[in-house]
Amino acid sequence: MSEATPHDSAPLSEEQQIAAYCEKGRTHWPDEPVVALKTASVQSQIEDTFYEHYLRYFQNAEAKRRWSVVDDIPWAEARGNASELVVSIIESFCAVESFLPDYTSKIMALIRRSRGRALFQANWGYEESKHSLALEGWLIASGKRTEDEMEDFERSLLGAEWKLPFETPRQMICYTMVQELATGLNYINLRRLVHETGEGDPCLDKALRWLSSDESAHYNFFRKGVKTYLALDPEGTVADLKYVFDHFAMPAHALIPEWERRGAEIEASGIYGPKMYLAKIRKPVLEDLQISRTMLKTAGLPSHEADALADKIETKAEIAEQALYPRLRSLPTIPTQRPSTTKTLLTV
Repeated sequence: MSEATPHDSAPLSEEQQIAAYCEKGRTHWPDEPVVALKTASVQSQIEDTFYEHYLRYFQNAEAKRRWSVVDDIPWAEARGNASELVVSIIESFCAVESFLPDYTSKIMALIRRSRGRALFQANWGYEESKHSLALEGWLIASGKRTEDEMEDFERSLLGAEWKLPFETPRQMICYTMVQELATGLNYINLRRLVHETGEGDPCLDKALRWLSSDESAHYNFFRKGVKTYLALDPEGTVADLKYVFDHFAMPAHALIPEWERRGAEIEASGIYGPKMYLAKIRKPVLEDLQISRTMLKTAGLPSHEADALADKIETKAEIAEQALYPRLRSLPTIPTQRPSTTKTLLTV
């Protein structure tokens, strides 16, 4: 991950790139505080918030992010100079995407009673279906695989079935938040590998841009859902976060033939691996959730890492506040008496 900024300034550090990717999905949807209503149950507030989140997500997707597999990828510019390593990695990602019917149906059954999450799940399935089509399309358009070879490969996966890794809706939204960030970074790192090895391919580059953009938006939806849970049930949510972090694994790897070899290729290429998980996935997620020092420790970070990350989060919050309210901070304080309210603002 060593891309320059849009204005060709000095390349961003890997930490900066991960942070920028986390924020990308909320460019048109900034965070808003969750307000707890004393007159409504926690569950009803969670469901209302999820539905509002879905409407915002859908509106942004329709207005700014929809893309066509047929029209928005330059298939005529696919090249056949990619290494077998890159081809094998893309084929591996295709295999993971091929379990989409399981991902969609199993999660939908779990969260069916949540209107906002169920509608999002349906939309998520549509967007993810384009990812497997784009990856498979490039393998064929580049001449690296034939249609018959891809059909044989897909048939080799049909006997396996993915199962939910966690049992509750809250644990699963924690899991999908982490998994979507990891998947998006996979695509970014694959683009980096293709560029660094001199295997530039305009078709593949564009496809991976679309895929990583979708994954960033998915991560942001799930992250906002986790922040809602944190605001309304902090103790239970942090406990679930820790449990998910402690038992996290990317989906379907155990179901894919020769995954030991494929996984080793992906890790050796610097795209993703268990050793990268703590530094490049778990810590960035915890930082992006902007939770308190105590929560960071409860979520499983060692004390010294939690303190360092909490200091960083607090510094960023102070800088953001100063940038947002420079004039207000210079005005004298005027005492006012506010009427009582039935709402309590919760911050995480």
